[in-house]
Amino acid sequence: MSERKVGGHDVNGWRDFTARNWSSLPGEDEQIGEVVFSESGPLTSVVKVGEGRSSRWVGGRQADVAPHGNGGGWGDVGFEGRRVDIRTLLEGQGTYPAELSAAFEGAAKGAVWNAIAIDDTPETTELVRERILAAAGEARLRNPMLVWRSVLAALSAIEAGLVTKEGPVAVISQTARGLSVQTLRLRRACGRSGEILAPERRRAADLVPGAIGYGPLVRKAREIAIGPEGFSARTAHFARARSVGRLALGLPCPTEVLRQPTGDWDFIDLGRETVLPKIALDTPMPRFGDCSAIFVETLSDGPVRDALLALVAREVGRDPVSLPQTAVAHGALVAARRRSDGDPVYFDFLPRLSTIVFGRNGASNFDLIDETETLEAGHVYRSREPAEFQIPAGHASVSVFLRKEAEPRPRKATVTLDVPLKSPSPVSLWVEQKPAAGRARIVLDAPALGRHFTIDWEQAEDDPRDWDAIIGSVMDKAPSIPERLVLKTGLAPWQDGERADGLFTLLEKESRKATVDWDTLAMRMASRPFGEYCISSDGDLPDQIDAVDIERLDALTRRALETTQARLCARPGPSNSDNAALKFLTWQFRRCPPVVADWLIDCIESRGMPMFRHPFVQRDPSWILVYQGLGRITGDETTERRILRILLDTEVRDWNWRHESATIAFLLSRSNTAPLALDRKDVTKLVQRIVIEFKRNLRTSYTTFNYSPFLVAGVLRWRLAEPRGLLLGHDPLADDLLKVIEDAEHDLTTQPLPSDARAREAFSKKKIKYLPILKDLKAELAGEGGNPDLLLRIYGNGE
Repeated sequence: MSERKVGGHDVNGWRDFTARNWSSLPGEDEQIGEVVFSESGPLTSVVKVGEGRSSRWVGGRQADVAPHGNGGGWGDVGFEGRRVDIRTLLEGQGTYPAELSAAFEGAAKGAVWNAIAIDDTPETTELVRERILAAAGEARLRNPMLVWRSVLAALSAIEAGLVTKEGPVAVISQTARGLSVQTLRLRRACGRSGEILAPERRRAADLVPGAIGYGPLVRKAREIAIGPEGFSARTAHFARARSVGRLALGLPCPTEVLRQPTGDWDFIDLGRETVLPKIALDTPMPRFGDCSAIFVETLSDGPVRDALLALVAREVGRDPVSLPQTAVAHGALVAARRRSDGDPVYFDFLPRLSTIVFGRNGASNFDLIDETETLEAGHVYRSREPAEFQIPAGHASVSVFLRKEAEPRPRKATVTLDVPLKSPSPVSLWVEQKPAAGRARIVLDAPALGRHFTIDWEQAEDDPRDWDAIIGSVMDKAPSIPERLVLKTGLAPWQDGERADGLFTLLEKESRKATVDWDTLAMRMASRPFGEYCISSDGDLPDQIDAVDIERLDALTRRALETTQARLCARPGPSNSDNAALKFLTWQFRRCPPVVADWLIDCIESRGMPMFRHPFVQRDPSWILVYQGLGRITGDETTERRILRILLDTEVRDWNWRHESATIAFLLSRSNTAPLALDRKDVTKLVQRIVIEFKRNLRTSYTTFNYSPFLVAGVLRWRLAEPRGLLLGHDPLADDLLKVIEDAEHDLTTQPLPSDARAREAFSKKKIKYLPILKDLKAELAGEGGNPDLLLRIYGNGE
C-alpha cells in the first residue's frame, strides 16, 4: 500500500465531499493511513475575497459561512458577483478555471495523487471534462484523474467488502435531472501485488429523469422558502438561505437567521416542510436481472434518502444496497491510491468515433474507435487501424466527416494543407484518447507534406443530416460548396495610422467624453486596413486585445445602445441626431447586441405602412445602413429565418440591389444555418432575382453589379441542405444561372469601351475584377469549384 498522500474529490455543487488518507494535529507530525472526510454545502459556492490584484476565489467550508455574495444587506461584500454556485461553473458558466479551481483547494491540499468524480450523465461532455481538468491544474492538484461516479461508488463498495466476486453490479446515482443508472462488470485484473477486482464500464449510463433529481428538489425547496409572494428583491434572501439546500437534500433544517437587503435581520424555519409530496420517474427503470447487487449512491439524507430507496426498491423489485454519502469521495480516494500503487483503477470504453472512407463499393462508415474495446484508465488509446484517404492533385484542403457517439449531429472538418498537392496523395486519419480525459486527439497524417494536422472537433461544422444520408451524398464525388465567408480581424485597425487614430486610441479618448464622436468610431470600425477589421464577421476580437480595452469597447457599446434607444423613443440630443451610433453598433458584426437586429427588423417591417416615418430613415440612403447593417449583425438561426421570411415574402422584382439583395447575400454567405432555412420555392425566387440583376447590368458600366455575384455564391450554399441543388445536369435552375453568367462574360468581353478616358479605365477595372469571379462561379455550378477564397474575393471586389 502506498505511503504517499492521496486525495479523492467529489465536487458536485450539491453537497461536496473530499477524502484524504492522512491526518494532522497541531504540534504533531502528519499521519498517513487514516481516512479523513471533509464536507461543504449544501449547494456549494465559491466566493471572491479581496480587491483588485490581491483578490482570490475561496471554496469549501469557508465559502459556506462567508457573507460574500449574500445580498446588499452585507454591504460591499454582499454584491452577488462575489459568489458563484459550483453547479453553474460545472455547467460551463463563469470564468473557469480560476473560479472552479477554488473548489479543489484546501481539504486535500498536498496530495501527490488525486482522483476527481464526474457524473455518468450525457451532460458530462468532453468540454466539461476538460473544464474540470483545467480547474484542477489551476488548483495545482498533482496527477489529477477523472473517474465516473458510478465507478467510484463500485470501488467504495469493493473496498468495504460489499462485493467480492466477479460479475455485473448496478449503480444508481441521484443526479441533477433524475437517476443515472449504470451496469458495471467487476473483473479480476493483475495489480503489482496480485489480482485485484476492478470495475469495467462498457457503455454510458442511462438517464432516468424524474422529480427525485437534485434540480427539481432544489427548485421545490426554493419555492417553499420564498413563499407565495414569489421571487423578488424582498424575498431574495430566502432564496439564498442554506436551509434551501438542506430541505432539498433531506437534512435537518434548524431555524436560520438571514440578513435582508436593507440590513435588517430575518429568519426562516423549514423544519416542518417537505419536498416529497409525489416522487415518480418519467420513464421506466432498466432491468437488472443478472446483477449480483444494486447499489444506490446519493448525497441526500433523511426523508429524501428514504423516498429514493423506496422508489428504487419498487421499480426494480428488490432492496438495493444503500451506500453512505461519502461513498464517491471514498471511491475517489481508493482510485487515487490504486493509481499511486500502479494497480488498475477501472476499465472504460471510449465513445465510438467514425469517419467515411471510399472503397471499391463507394463510401462507407469507418470506426476509428472500436466500440467493443475497453481500456485501462490512465492509458492512451490509438486507433488500431487508421482510415486511409486519397486527396486529388491540385487540392489545397481536405474535408473529413466525423461522427461521435452521444453527439447530436455529425460534423465536417476542413483541413487546409500548406500547399496544393502536385499529385494524388494518400493521407491517414487516426485517434488518440484517454478514458474520461477530455477531447480525443484526431490526427490527419499527410506523408507527402512530411507533417500531420490535428483536427479540432469543436471547430468542425455541424451537419444537420444523419450519418447514412451523408454517406449516401458522398457515394460519388460531392458537388463543391462555396466556403463560408469569414471577414478576419487583426491589430491593423486598432493601431494608429499616419492619418488617423486607431481603435485603441479612440476607445481611450471617447470613453472619457460626455458626448461621443460616434462618426469617427464608426468609420474606424468599418475600415479594413490590410484586409483586417476591428472585429471579425463572427464577432471575434484579436487575441491580443486586453481586458481594459474590451471593457472600454463594451462600455461604449452600452452607451451606443442607450443613444440609439433614445433616438427610437424620440428623445433627440446632440449625440443621437443621426445614425452614427447605430453604424458603430452594426460594424461590430455578430458581437453587436441582439436587440439591434430587432430594431432594424421592426424598421423594415413598418416600411410599407401608410405615412411611414422612422428615426433611422431620415433620407433614402439610410435604408442601406438598415438593410446591410442587419445582414452584418445577425448571428442566430431564429433571427436569420425571420429576416429571410420578411424579404422573401416580397416581390423580388421590387428589390433594391443594395437593400434586399445585399442583406440576403450577407446572410447566406456568412452563416451555415441561413442556407438551411431555404426551401425550393425560396431558391427559385432568389434565382429569379439574380437573373434580373445580371440582365439589368448588361450593356452598362456594371456599377450596380456589386452584390449580384455575391448572391450567386450565397445561394449555391443551399447545397448544405440539398447537396445536388443548383448543380448543372441535375437542377434546371442551374441552367438559368449559367445562361446569365455566360451572358455577362460575353458582355464584359465584347462591349465597346467608353470613349471617355476615366469611364474606360473604370470599365476595364470591372472586367479585371469580375471575369475571374464569373469563371469560378461557373465551376461551382458544375460542382467543381476549387477556390476556397471565392466569397472573400467577391466581397473585396464589391467594396
